[in-house]
This record gives sequence, structure tokens and C-alpha cells, in this order.
Amino acid sequence: MNSADVFRILRRFARQNFGLKVVALVLAVAAWWFVAGESKVLVSFTVPLEMRQVPKGLTMTNNPEREVEVRLSGPSSLLSGMRPSEISAGVDLAAARGGRQYFTLDDRAVKVPPGIKVQRIHPSSIEVILDRTERRMVPVSARIGGGAAVRKRVIKVEIDPPSVEVEALTEEFARMPVVYTEEVVPERTEGAYSVDARVETREAHAKSSAIRTCA
Repeated sequence: MNSADVFRILRRFARQNFGLKVVALVLAVAAWWFVAGESKVLVSFTVPLEMRQVPKGLTMTNNPEREVEVRLSGPSSLLSGMRPSEISAGVDLAAARGGRQYFTLDDRAVKVPPGIKVQRIHPSSIEVILDRTERRMVPVSARIGGGAAVRKRVIKVEIDPPSVEVEALTEEFARMPVVYTEEVVPERTEGAYSVDARVETREAHAKSSAIRTCA
């Protein structure tokens, strides 16, 4: 094969590739004309509002809106079959600070499928109050259930660990000298019985971990 043959093959390949490009361009233009020629409609959805990336050491102490109404515009073919699950709305709190602050809800806070535009969000802003939390070790006590007859059979209760780290507001610790496990009902009438139990913190902003209770 000489250089002329190679040149002819490359030129034929270029022509074939050019033809595919022309077909793709024609299809793209046709699709654009189809979408552009469609009538535009307005549709409203009510979707959950997520509070994302609350900074460590802070907790939200107010109750901001958890749903927003989103008005969308776009071709009827796209909006007619749209479901609320295809829309997400959220506020990024990563850069938030302690105290009262307001966050604007605009089209950047809402994610929608391509070809759809966000026209309006209600409410257009939300108030968020963030307070600082502390971490302290708090003693744990087990709640033994099953009635007096069951509790009478329990000779000894061991909790591992005997205390857990709790994150809560400063004023909440004053009401939490001890934390209790969820109700534990021994399933054996004799011998040792152990179970992983959750610690129940009654305070609204307190968080803790699971422990092991032995009876």
C-alpha cells in the first residue's frame, strides 16, 4: 500500500464520519424545534426542604419550614409526567454560624431535570437558629421491663460502658443527671442475659450511642 492508497482511505473515512456528524446535527436541530415549538406550561409542586451539612458543635433549635412550594416552567411533554421525587430542595448550612440567620431560597437551592426552569419558590427565605452544643460523659441506668415479677428475678445489672458521651445544649445537661436505656426485658429466666440497647435521651437536641446491657 502506497501513500496514495492511505490518503484515499483516510479521505473516505473522513467523508463517512462527516456524514454521521451531519445526521447528528439534523437530529439535534429537529429535537430543538420540537421542544421550542411546544407550549410552555407552569406547574407547582410541594417538596421536602432538606437542611444539609449542619456544622459540628451546632444544632438547630427552631423549627423552620420543612416543605416549600416550587413553581416550574417548561415544555408540557416534560412537565406532564414529572413526579415530586424528581425535584430536590435544600439549604446548605456548612458556612452557617451560631445564632439567628436567614437563608434565601432561589433556583440554586432547587434541583430539577434538564429543560425545566424554576420560576418561584415559596417561602423565598427561611429563618434558622443554631445554638452551640457540648459533649459530656453522662452515667447510664438500665430500664428493666416485663413487670414486677421479671424485675424481681434480676439479681444484678451491668452496663458496658457505664457512661456514654452525650452531645446536647448546655441547659439540657442540667435536666440530664443520668440517661436511661430503652426498656430491656430479659428473655431468659435464669443465667446471664445480654442485649444491645439504645440510650434514650428525652431532651430534644441530645444525641448519644448504643450500649450493651447485661442482666
